[in-house]
Amino acid sequence: MATGRLLCPFFGTYAQDFMTKLLVGLSLLTAMAAVPAAQAQRLGERIEVGAFGQFTKLDDKVRIDNVAGIGAHAGLSVYKWLGVEGDIQVGSTKANRAPNEDITYRPLRGLATLTVPFVPSKKAALVLGAGYVNSVYAGRSTANEYEDGITGLVGLKLCSSGRWGARIDGILDNNPSPNEQNFDGTSRNLGLRAGVTYALRGGCASIEQFDWALKIDPATATMARGSNRQFALSAADMKARPIELRKVMTLTCASSDASVATVDNSAKVTAVKYGTATITCKGIVKKIERSASSTVTVPPPAWTLTLTPTSGATDVGKSLSLSAKAVDADNVDLGAITWSSANASVASVSTGTVTCNAAGTTAVTAAKTAYGSSQSKSATVECTAVAAARVALDETLFDFDKAIVLKTGMDTLKVVLDAMKRMPTLRISVEGHTDWYGDDAYNNTLAKSRAAAVMATMLKLAGPDAASIKDRIVSSSFGEQCIIAPNGDADPGPPRPRVSKANKAAQAPNRRVEIWQLMDGKGAPTACRSADERAGHVPFGDLK
Repeated sequence: MATGRLLCPFFGTYAQDFMTKLLVGLSLLTAMAAVPAAQAQRLGERIEVGAFGQFTKLDDKVRIDNVAGIGAHAGLSVYKWLGVEGDIQVGSTKANRAPNEDITYRPLRGLATLTVPFVPSKKAALVLGAGYVNSVYAGRSTANEYEDGITGLVGLKLCSSGRWGARIDGILDNNPSPNEQNFDGTSRNLGLRAGVTYALRGGCASIEQFDWALKIDPATATMARGSNRQFALSAADMKARPIELRKVMTLTCASSDASVATVDNSAKVTAVKYGTATITCKGIVKKIERSASSTVTVPPPAWTLTLTPTSGATDVGKSLSLSAKAVDADNVDLGAITWSSANASVASVSTGTVTCNAAGTTAVTAAKTAYGSSQSKSATVECTAVAAARVALDETLFDFDKAIVLKTGMDTLKVVLDAMKRMPTLRISVEGHTDWYGDDAYNNTLAKSRAAAVMATMLKLAGPDAASIKDRIVSSSFGEQCIIAPNGDADPGPPRPRVSKANKAAQAPNRRVEIWQLMDGKGAPTACRSADERAGHVPFGDLK
């Protein structure tokens, strides 16, 4: 019998004895489980046990029938994915040789293993192993037979979210030594087993690679502009065991926006101005780089918007000024103001200058957006309609029955032209009139001729501005409809008496052309001017 020929010294000469091997295996497992945590970390992180059922096809040279049995195994990780494990199984079968007796098949294995997790889930792993096997064939009537050899294993491990897992292995036992039957050559036993595993320490899958995390505290912070704050940095491995910062290589910190907040490599943060910045620190441990970030918010300073005055009034066609300013708590001017009018047809505004366009009341608003917030202030503006400007050609009355502008009237027309040049939007109405002498048709023609004569004279005086002036003049005539100097007597009707010098002089105010300012886009008048209009007229020279 070739007892113990290839057994390792650990088992001694009694390695063939099942009880001895079992006791040794249990003692080893007990010692592994009793290893302090710190020691286990040096050996690895995983200690597991398991149970399985196995079917083995024995080599025909052994002359024993195939066998099905049960077994147990224990394993220990040594370094990362490397480990060792041992297993023992028991199964009953029969010898197919004389004596034809019952045989107990008890293989004992010790293997070095490589466990490779399937990335990234690590819920499954490929297990490869190789090592020593001692196969015992125990009969009732004969001494135990055994074979020493080498074994190889290929397995698949499937893991739950906890400590439990399932495992399927294919095993090849290669036994080069002869058994008690002294057959020549090598026997090869092929086995297939399936079972469950339980991790006494660590997880079901293979040993996790080293990893670590960097933490910065606080994760979010609000800082006043100009203030400093020391943020806390810490590091730990995946088991929450602290890592000294001095062991973190190339530890650096940076700000996503240094105009908002700056940071040094110790995570001391300085708030510079309003805004938000991300502070990121990173370092390397065992060639693994990790980072941590914190969001720093610098709130905007308080600021105010002022508007003066808060109300105002002026005449249509005139302007008034509003003043607005936005400053922060440091009295820093925040820049340009946005202006708007609630009704631009009443009053328009540009950079604080309000222009009245029509009679009415509207709100003019100054607005500003700064530091992420908006403010606005409004002023009430009242635009007042003024009486139409009127110039009666009192000094340039037309001669009786004539439509020629007298030389003395040129100064009056020059005043009107000057106003039109100063005010590009000024529009006027030229209105011709006569006294009551003559019939209506004749007087209508004469009044029209007088209005035309005034327009022609004005355009001549305007020179190069004539084209723009002409577009702003409308003309109309009323004949004798609008008598302002009745001479105390009613029109006697036809046949009218011969006109005396006294009557001609008395009727001189009726021989006229009136010039009026057109308000609010109106056209030529269709009726005589009222007494109130005449009483409230403003000379053209006073227009602004």
